[in-house]
Amino acid sequence: MMPTGGFWARHGLLLLLAFALGVVAAAPPLVDQAAPWTSAPPAERWRSDPGDGVYYQVFVRSFADASGDGMGDLRGLTSRLDHVQALGADGLWLMPIHPSPTYHGYDVVDYRAINPDYGSMADFLAFLDAAHARGLRVVLDLVVNHSSSQHAWFQRALAGDPAYRAYYVWSDERLDWRGTGGGPAWHPAGDGSYYLGLFEGGMPDLNHRNPAVTEAMLDVAAFWLDLGVDGFRVDAITHVVESADGLITNAPENYAWVRDFNAALRARHPGAFIVGETWTATPAIAAYHREAGLDMSFNYPLWRELIAAVQNRSAINLRAQLQLDEDLYPAGARRGIFLANHDQLRPATLLSPLRRDTGRMRLAAGLLLTMPGTPFLYYGEEIGLPNGPSEHDIDKRTPMRWSADEGGGFSPVDPWRPLSTQDPAVSVVAQRFDEAALLPWYQRLIALRAASPALRGGDLELVEGLAGSQLAFWRAYDDERILVVANLAAGTVELDARALGLEPGRYQDLLDLAATETAPEVLVLGGSSLRVLRPLPR
Repeated sequence: MMPTGGFWARHGLLLLLAFALGVVAAAPPLVDQAAPWTSAPPAERWRSDPGDGVYYQVFVRSFADASGDGMGDLRGLTSRLDHVQALGADGLWLMPIHPSPTYHGYDVVDYRAINPDYGSMADFLAFLDAAHARGLRVVLDLVVNHSSSQHAWFQRALAGDPAYRAYYVWSDERLDWRGTGGGPAWHPAGDGSYYLGLFEGGMPDLNHRNPAVTEAMLDVAAFWLDLGVDGFRVDAITHVVESADGLITNAPENYAWVRDFNAALRARHPGAFIVGETWTATPAIAAYHREAGLDMSFNYPLWRELIAAVQNRSAINLRAQLQLDEDLYPAGARRGIFLANHDQLRPATLLSPLRRDTGRMRLAAGLLLTMPGTPFLYYGEEIGLPNGPSEHDIDKRTPMRWSADEGGGFSPVDPWRPLSTQDPAVSVVAQRFDEAALLPWYQRLIALRAASPALRGGDLELVEGLAGSQLAFWRAYDDERILVVANLAAGTVELDARALGLEPGRYQDLLDLAATETAPEVLVLGGSSLRVLRPLPR
């Protein structure tokens, strides 16, 4: 059925262009021409800073099935945007939505097309319009390090086309490099040569030393920005360019590539938002900001220490990581912070190994949403969705549970992957009006963060001298000062209010807005609990 009305008027020409590009995808030009702007660029579309909000990560295949085939799709995602909006999120990050031979999509066959499992380009544009109408930015995965071995570029390279041969990295012998998973990084091409594939043989590395390759990726980015997308999460950003001696992560040449790519994209499309998958150590991440001008990085070291702190009931290493971040990140560097994503075990699984521990999940969420950075929530995290039965990636990406029925409200038929739980308490419907559940807690925390300049972008000052199971820090921005106090221990603790810097006077408990109290000499915190306090003017 053809879209009608304003939708077709805005997007009809673009749909025809996308169809035409798809038709000729088997023989792409060496450097594709970017289309002119068709909607306001991100710099004009949004007044707020793209780092000043909360993002919600979605695996479309597992979010909501509208077509009834057991797989999530774009129309299903569009039908559930009210949930994302009600949660309080400001944007969405979609995992790859392009045609791919794998379920996860990180080996892209056509960068300008929509995976037919997810719908059509018309479905995507309808989703984009609906998201923007709700004030939600849309960030897509941009897989620049490699393509699929089925991509037309690689197929033409295998056929001997020298222009496309130069799109990839080749060797006449199998070099002794290890890939990201520890296996061989070089794979036989069948003609006596070997190609680089850091992740696996089905994902040949693109040769970004060739300016035509980077230009082609800039044009891919421009294509989606012209459609109205707001930015990208750049996959495997630490691996894009390797050193000749086999350094595959954070090579000097890679920092230079990130710097040039970021500058070129922002010059062409001001306001475009870029967040890098910086799965590396803190000094290296900070260098991507300082030396390469990266827009935002994902703070993997903080993720590791935050989860470990709640698991082990010790804040010692988490304090050290928070201070290291303050010391090393340059001023103004945007940090993406998270409890999980599609590569990590979910908090519900890590923090509830024997029984469902809502208290520790609430504590982890409270810390995430009061720490410096831009929070990213993985779909289902807000209801405590656990992983599937294995530790394989596919069981970190199981279907969302919307209701307590057998299919979880995800699909009217058997889902593409079994639901990870049948616990009736783990669903959006079950938790929506239960104030003791996780979902309202996330909503309250996100609303609190949105209302507080100090929590969104304030400085951090750690409180020293606490026991290993306690954490306290001040967040300050202009005249607003907020104290966050957490007890990671299982039992109740009493903390000296003056030692926390809470002077005599009155304060407001921001997680219980009805509670305004006189600062006591002793602050009492229950096990696995959090207090967020704002001193009131005297």
